[in-house]
Amino acid sequence: MEPPVNYPQGETYQGKKIYGRKKGCAKFSCFGIVGALVVLIVIGFIIYEFAIPALRPNSISGSFLNAVIVPSKSGGEKVWILTDGSFNFIQTTKSPGRTSTGRECYFCKTYTYIVDPKTEKVISKIKTPYEDIITIIDLIYYDGKVWSITREYGENEPRIEAFDSESGEKVMDTKAFIAKFPQLSAGLTEAHYDKDDFTIRLKTRDGREGIYGIADNKLYKDNSEFNKSREKDSTITTLAILAPEDNSSSPRKKLMIATGPKNNIEYNISSLEHYTGGDDQLRDYYHINISQTTDKVYLEGILYYADKDYAFIVYLDQLGKKSNRILACIDLKSGKELWTADKDILFKEMRIDEEDDTFSSLFFTKDNISVRREGNLVLLTLKGVGIIGFDLLSGKKILEMEI
Repeated sequence: MEPPVNYPQGETYQGKKIYGRKKGCAKFSCFGIVGALVVLIVIGFIIYEFAIPALRPNSISGSFLNAVIVPSKSGGEKVWILTDGSFNFIQTTKSPGRTSTGRECYFCKTYTYIVDPKTEKVISKIKTPYEDIITIIDLIYYDGKVWSITREYGENEPRIEAFDSESGEKVMDTKAFIAKFPQLSAGLTEAHYDKDDFTIRLKTRDGREGIYGIADNKLYKDNSEFNKSREKDSTITTLAILAPEDNSSSPRKKLMIATGPKNNIEYNISSLEHYTGGDDQLRDYYHINISQTTDKVYLEGILYYADKDYAFIVYLDQLGKKSNRILACIDLKSGKELWTADKDILFKEMRIDEEDDTFSSLFFTKDNISVRREGNLVLLTLKGVGIIGFDLLSGKKILEMEI
């Protein structure tokens, strides 16, 4: 005979039945819930990682990070598009006396897509795994290679990699880059791309610093040695600058052309960017002549790209809490605007409406915009949104991809 079971007083018969078997089913229920969650997560991962890409081989997935134009030996250009394909989420961690909220990622990785801009077809795709959240990755094309410089963050160590621009195959990884220079043998802790100098600023585990010149393939031990190397180049060059009309804080900017010895121009770059006229020292001592292209005023203009032939400026149609951005292409030889692209052509996210969203202001969004040119293709990118491609001479939109 089984011993009697004592139930709490006041229990109903139905309650007694539940109470009597509650303890026995708890473990099973918990196991069932956890197991179901694990199965759902696994299925979701398989769909996200394998099924969807297989069903959409020509689609681009992930959050847009960067893009670069690459000339093709067969003629025309290709566009390399970099996306963050990680599963990102916000996690809140609570502990006694402390609560922290931050971004986390699972299956951290990037995808690099090589795209034909005429058809928007994906030619090939490169998957690169990471250990932690992906923050900044710079893509640069130079001399038949696409360079990828990854900013260090958390478990992600800095990376310097190079890919063949035709095949997409990796031709150099971080280990191979370090092996070229004994000063870097201890390993890297930082690698930051400087677009103004076309260099990579480096720091090592044993406390060394260095500046790698991408164009000359040299490693300089510090700023002093790097600057001395530039002082030797006195070839005559031209530089497009966007200078304030009246004073250094004026929102009215005008496009100028500085012509003179390259070393003197690079040494005086800060003075040139704030040039308001009447600086005889630039002409008499540094032999730099400054000429104005046109009388056109660019409100809060930013010179995003310039070479010896063309300049590209993004500016506002008016000042105030609500305004639209305009992209202008200027022929530097004639000083004439070839074309402009306004709010009806550019991404709507480029519009400024501080009354609706403070973070859409000029200050918070200017660094998310990039303009590049290679051959007859002009590429405007907006981080987190996508890319727009223009024909160089006509300004016709030939590519638009929201990613």
